[in-house]
Amino acid sequence: MSADAGLIPFSDVIAVAGTGRGADTAAIIKANSSNRFFDIKLRDYLVKPNDF
Repeated sequence: MSADAGLIPFSDVIAVAGTGRGADTAAIIKANSSNRFFDIKLRDYLVKPNDF
């Protein structure tokens, strides 16, 4: 949604996600617009929970 709105570039960005208890995952991804969802590439995990 951020890429669709022009708020982030179509390049490598850090995406942070989590649950109601806080952020527990961070990844480097190559952003793309939502109509090209399957072209989004995961570059690397920075942080992830042990039991997912």
